Amino acid sequence: HGKDHSIPPHLIPYRANMFAMKELGVSCIISPCSCGSLKAEIKPGDFVISDQFIDRTNGRADTYYEGPDVKHVSPAHTYDDRLRSIAIDTCKRLGIPVHEKGTIVVINGPRFSTKAESKWFSMIGGDTVNMTQYPEAYLAVEMEIPVVNIALVTDYDAGLEGRDDIKPVTMEEVFKVFNENLAKLKELIFEMIETI
Repeated sequence: HGKDHSIPPHLIPYRANMFAMKELGVSCIISPCSCGSLKAEIKPGDFVISDQFIDRTNGRADTYYEGPDVKHVSPAHTYDDRLRSIAIDTCKRLGIPVHEKGTIVVINGPRFSTKAESKWFSMIGGDTVNMTQYPEAYLAVEMEIPVVNIALVTDYDAGLEGRDDIKPVTMEEVFKVFNENLAKLKELIFEMIETI
């Protein structure tokens, strides 16, 4: 989103960013993000080490192979197992509440989900919802750079089915919970870098 959260998720230059990482010789990518939870047991303040994604975006430039060199790259194992293990082990060592796997649904943004969308995302197997993991993580795969996602849960998206006590997400809530957990996230990333 840029240093001051000034670029909406659908306008982030994902291809340029990943190309720059490759040109800089980056050996792996730790990709943190905020996310909404689609499950009661995944609470605000928890971390989820995503193992799958569902792409619900549109109109984003999401491949380097637009021709004439066309390739079909599988995203079946987008998130690197070794990096995921390091993230999980580090969370546990630091006492950070962690979910060892999760399917992150990526929406276009900048708007949040409707209640119907949130319910549907949960029904199709989503655990969390975010606006930036796709195509970022997939482009890393195309560039052959191992990537791990650390999703910091900030809210319950549009609310949970049958839970009137849980209100739909607001931008203020996202920033509040993210900032409350930023020190933990930074510590996790620095510890992971030491291990990697």
